[in-house]
Amino acid sequence: MQVAIGIVVVAIVIYAAVKGFQYYIDKQVRQLTERQQALVKQSQTTDFEKIEQLGLTGGSLEKLEALQSAGQEVENDQLPAVSDKLATITTEARGIKFLDAQQNLKKVAALLDQIEQRQAEIRDGLQALDDADAAHRQAVASLEKKYQNLRKTLLSQNFSFGPSIDKLEDQLANLESDFDHFSELAKAGDHDAAEKVLDQLHHDTGALEMDIDRIPPIYKDLVSGFPDQLAELASGYQQLTAQHFHFEVDSIEPEIQGLKQAIDDNTALLGDLKVTDAENGNHAIEKRIDHLYDVMQAEIDAKAIVDQRQEEISKFLTHAMNQNHRLQVELDRLAQSYTLNNNEVERTRELNEQLKNIQAVYQADTTAITSKQAVFSEIAAHFEEQDKQLTGIEEEQVAINQGVANLTAEESKAHETLQRFDFEIHAVKRQVENLNLPGLPKDYLDYFKVVAKEIERLDHDINKLVINMDDITKQLIVIQADMATLKEKTDDLTDAALIAEQLLQYANRYKNSHEDVQEASVEAQRLFNEAHDYARSLEVIATAVDKVDPGSYKRIEDSYYANKQAANPDADA
Repeated sequence: MQVAIGIVVVAIVIYAAVKGFQYYIDKQVRQLTERQQALVKQSQTTDFEKIEQLGLTGGSLEKLEALQSAGQEVENDQLPAVSDKLATITTEARGIKFLDAQQNLKKVAALLDQIEQRQAEIRDGLQALDDADAAHRQAVASLEKKYQNLRKTLLSQNFSFGPSIDKLEDQLANLESDFDHFSELAKAGDHDAAEKVLDQLHHDTGALEMDIDRIPPIYKDLVSGFPDQLAELASGYQQLTAQHFHFEVDSIEPEIQGLKQAIDDNTALLGDLKVTDAENGNHAIEKRIDHLYDVMQAEIDAKAIVDQRQEEISKFLTHAMNQNHRLQVELDRLAQSYTLNNNEVERTRELNEQLKNIQAVYQADTTAITSKQAVFSEIAAHFEEQDKQLTGIEEEQVAINQGVANLTAEESKAHETLQRFDFEIHAVKRQVENLNLPGLPKDYLDYFKVVAKEIERLDHDINKLVINMDDITKQLIVIQADMATLKEKTDDLTDAALIAEQLLQYANRYKNSHEDVQEASVEAQRLFNEAHDYARSLEVIATAVDKVDPGSYKRIEDSYYANKQAANPDADA
């Protein structure tokens, strides 16, 4: 019983599966059939007749025939073949050939995709033929109107084109001939051949339109603008020469003649329709004319500058030469008493040569003005340069004068300083002698002699017939520093000697009771009396006394400096 039940269940499952797959296949077949029927309708509604009525010829007709052939193949062969395959799939599904049916479904779907693409290409191809026909009809109307306008322009404004008019009319005639050929091809329906002619027509028509736009302003400059300017230049040049103007290079008249020839050459280029060359030629002519205007205007402007600055430069030059003469006289006088270390005399001579050169150029320019042979732009440039040179010379003169102006005052001050140094070194000598010391340290004596010799040398050099103030100043600086050092050394020597004497006297109270103080006192006396090393003597006795009486040295030292300050309140402690 269980086996029988199992068999029944399996049978039921198999039956259900078969029915389910058959249902799936039927559904796919219905969907594909709907696609096929839709493509059949599209094929039947494709409007070949509309395009046939255009009366195409040549390559366009060949394209139409190819599209018709493809449409017939789709309608008569490919679409019926799809119907047959769908019927076969249905039969295979009923016969449980599910694998075959599934594979054929994929093939039919792919074939329908191909048919859809083919029909889209056919429609696009027909539309392109229709669009080309419409575009060419529009082009015929547009170009015909454009040529009528171009001919009207050439006829009504032929005077604006000058020598170009004949070739422009020839070009327009050639374009109209090409247009007639294009129109015939378009009307005949050979749109492929017409398209090639149309491309060239558009290019050539555009070029002609550009020439018609560009030529009138070019020709206007050549026939009126430039000649008027040249006439104005020629008239202006005659007026300037009548007013005795001259130019750096006498090339204005030849340049005017050259420009007339350039105008003729450019007019010939227009006659040959070399429009770009003529346009570039006009730009070159314009620059050359502007240059001539600039040259003439420069001389007019330069004359105004020369008239304004001639007297100014004359006064400036006279002043500079007078200043240089006075400076040379002063330097000659100072050179008799002082050594001039900065080449002042040579520099002043060089300035004098510069002034002579400036004067020579100025006199030549003045002569040219007086004789009415002046090129004012050159003279204006000379004045500008001379003003810069004279300004520089004046600054140099001031610098030289300031450098030597204080020599006498510096000499007087140097004498005063020398006298002060002499007084100070004698004061130092008296200060030391008043100490009544047994002798002086060798290093101190050596330094004193050095300072004394420096003062002696300064006294000798400052009383020479010709004084070198730079050297005198350097000596003063050195002596000033050395004198300060000598005073410091003298104060140190004095302080050490006097404090040492006081400490030696103070130490007497401890000599009998303290052997180390006795020994230190003997050594300090030796250093004081024999070695004359007062600083060392002070150090030895101070150390010994401070051991037996701490703070005694500080007390004696403070008392000494207090008394010293009281005796000489203006001096540093």
